[in-house]
Amino acid sequence: MAPNAPEKPIVMHPELYTWNIDWERWTKRFINPQTRVKDWDAIVEEQGTDIYTWPIFTKEFCKMIIEESESRDDIWTVARHEYYPTTDFLLEKIGLKDMYMKVLHEYGFPIAKHVWGLEGVSWGNNMNAEIFMAKYSLEAQGHLDSHIDESNYSITLALNNDFKGGGTYYHRQKTLVKAPTGHVCLFPMPTHKHSGRMLEDGIRYIIVAFCSKGRQ
Repeated sequence: MAPNAPEKPIVMHPELYTWNIDWERWTKRFINPQTRVKDWDAIVEEQGTDIYTWPIFTKEFCKMIIEESESRDDIWTVARHEYYPTTDFLLEKIGLKDMYMKVLHEYGFPIAKHVWGLEGVSWGNNMNAEIFMAKYSLEAQGHLDSHIDESNYSITLALNNDFKGGGTYYHRQKTLVKAPTGHVCLFPMPTHKHSGRMLEDGIRYIIVAFCSKGRQ
């Protein structure tokens, strides 16, 4: 190592990073077995008008990625969003964006195409996403004001449920969603203005993907 080269951060859970070594083995451990079958109609539930949830990750994955993120004090920031700031970080900061994009291409974007009848490669292989982990806590940020995401649609992953209060409220749809651990929630923009409900106790962790259509 060069004398002035920065030290690489210590990885707490190297298993999370083996997805590009043995994808089949990785998915058997970290992807919900119901979802691996890819029978979308059997797993997708509509919680409100154009608000869909389904399981993707196992609880083990969710626990590991929370621990991986909290072991890094240098990555969390409140400066990424000018108008609706969250305590968050981009997933590439811990080297897991490519993994998450792979999962979205397998178990996320196809479901959006399925439930909305989207056609064309721009809704599939060419999809782009800004992906970040966020957390809500009484000490730092207990809620998020009503807003519209900068995306065609968003997919939010619930990483834990050991908190009180919280959840995402969709105002026009009059729907509160508190998805189980490992489940994601899909909703379109700009029709689904939403807010993060105030926590009463604990810490809420989520991973958010702002999904945008690519060019054909």
